[in-house]
Amino acid sequence: MADNFAVSEQLDPTLQPERLDEALVNAVGSDSDAEERTFGAVNWLISPPTTLQQEGVKRLLLGFITGVFVKNREALGFEVEMQDNSDRLMPSVLMAEAGGFELKVCPTHGENTLHPHTLEGAGEISHTHGHKPLLMLICLQERFQQEWEAASEPLVTLCDEQGNTISYSNFNSLENIIERMGFDYDAVRSDAVKLGLATEQVNWSEIESDIEDCFF
Repeated sequence: MADNFAVSEQLDPTLQPERLDEALVNAVGSDSDAEERTFGAVNWLISPPTTLQQEGVKRLLLGFITGVFVKNREALGFEVEMQDNSDRLMPSVLMAEAGGFELKVCPTHGENTLHPHTLEGAGEISHTHGHKPLLMLICLQERFQQEWEAASEPLVTLCDEQGNTISYSNFNSLENIIERMGFDYDAVRSDAVKLGLATEQVNWSEIESDIEDCFF
């Protein structure tokens, strides 16, 4: 009986050695998917305020959005791709990041895209995308508030996977979402400093002085 069972195993193509590599890949993929689900996600929405819906204003707003990404691309190390659109330059990709995140400018209304005419877009930032897309969208909203003070509505809205709004007031207000997304706190803070979203922390232990410490 045992011999018959052994023979049936060898005749079953799903148990042949050449299928083992595929089975191992599928198993690893399942583990990766399960690990990814343990982290949260950030959903984003860009929509011009109702007071900025005029066509001429939208062109100015597109230039403003492009400028924010172009200005900070070297600081964070991502790419901005521009296309020559007859008499003016228009971005085709506002942000291409090493983690795989791309914020495209195209009229398809796909995920992580911004429509070049309506300036509306939406998408999702996952753990694998890294923290830089999140910081750039926060930076965009902060710059918008500074430049367009009369606008009563935000340009960028962020929420978690449960629909809870993510509000930025200072860097400390991001601690919960940093933890939920599984980001490295020190790396996020370092990049936030580059964007002006956080103040640089002083490590007093690294400061050397020729003056002797006095204790009273």
